[in-house]
Amino acid sequence: MATEQTSDEEARLTTLEQQQGLITQALVAALQGQWVGAPPSVEAFLYALNPTLQGTLNLDPPVVP
Repeated sequence: MATEQTSDEEARLTTLEQQQGLITQALVAALQGQWVGAPPSVEAFLYALNPTLQGTLNLDPPVVP
């Protein structure tokens, strides 16, 4: 049973690490002004984090003078 719990915890940690990586990449894309379109864009990373968002986002990129 301890091995099962350890395996489950490791799987959860792996998932969290992957999610953290995608969030970090989304923040980098935002700082670089890559809001919509193919990766690397904020939109693409949000879809990677939650595929059920596909087609529901209507991002309005900020206008920088």
